[in-house]
Amino acid sequence: MYLKEIRMENFKSFGRKVVIPFFPGFTAITGPNGSGKSNIGDAIRFVLGPKSPKAIRAERLTDLIFNGGKNKKRPANYCEVSLVFDNRDRKLPVDSDTVVLTRRIKRAPLKDNPDNFYSYFYINGKSASLTDFVNILTKARISGEGYNLVKQGDVTSLVEMGPVERRKIIDEIAGISEFDK
Repeated sequence: MYLKEIRMENFKSFGRKVVIPFFPGFTAITGPNGSGKSNIGDAIRFVLGPKSPKAIRAERLTDLIFNGGKNKKRPANYCEVSLVFDNRDRKLPVDSDTVVLTRRIKRAPLKDNPDNFYSYFYINGKSASLTDFVNILTKARISGEGYNLVKQGDVTSLVEMGPVERRKIIDEIAGISEFDK
């Protein structure tokens, strides 16, 4: 299994539909400061579901919706991100060679409170519950809060930490930490 593609619409600085392909093996996201590299990582974390919007560099989830940007374009009232996985090895428990996991949030009509929003989840285009979504990711050992995605600065902190702490993280990545319990 590998991430084949990210599809974003109205997510943070991406005020339109954007499709970013990935290829098997190693993929690096590079570009000048301010070009949206970190927002691509945030988009992945948004779908994988960290518990706190702060993990996606936002105060609240509605802050992820495109706000018009520097050019003062029309702000959006929703954002959507899809992660497209090659699932030929069936690591995700879905009987399909390609699995598309989509998360969408839409502002609720009460404009006075920016925390009001609707949240939607889709698996291969079909509406799903948050529980279904989390179960699929958990069975594939994917987490928005684990080490599936390396953020800027994480490699440096891994190198600088002590051997016991580093070993705990490596055991978690390798999936053997659960046997210590």
